[in-house]
Amino acid sequence: MADPAWREGNYYDFGPPKKGLAVARMIGHITVMSDQSMEEKFSRRLKNGAFSFNFDADSYLYITKAMDYFDLSGGKLMRSGKPLQTRFLVIFFQSDWLYPSYQSQDIVRELKGKQVDITHCELKSTYGHDAFLVEVEEQTDLIRHFLGVTLKGYHSWNGQGSKYGGFG
Repeated sequence: MADPAWREGNYYDFGPPKKGLAVARMIGHITVMSDQSMEEKFSRRLKNGAFSFNFDADSYLYITKAMDYFDLSGGKLMRSGKPLQTRFLVIFFQSDWLYPSYQSQDIVRELKGKQVDITHCELKSTYGHDAFLVEVEEQTDLIRHFLGVTLKGYHSWNGQGSKYGGFG
């Protein structure tokens, strides 16, 4: 919003505020990626080619505001007294600094405390918050299995035979 081209969000007729968006993207990258991921992605290698963005400054602001206001703490996850017949799958990444594992574990504990059918798994990754974009095969396997079990009507899966473990 400090970019002069921002025009209080009314920049569509004049072109996007590229400088502010570029700074926001840089800040976002250094706050959600792990050290190893940063080294692999940027290191000292020069990058060639045309770079483009898939969204504009307004999109980025909405995404960051949604992340800032997302809060399931203090019993906000479920209303008390209303039983759920929904199965949950919670996947989280060990190296995620934006949404640390302990926060996902709090969600898991709250759901278990409400006797909700939940499957959860913490994946090891060095990619920080971006792991969900990189560790696609592991997530795909977990989601595929979860949906298969859910569609067949099974209610508790003990994780035996999974190469990932951590299911409960």
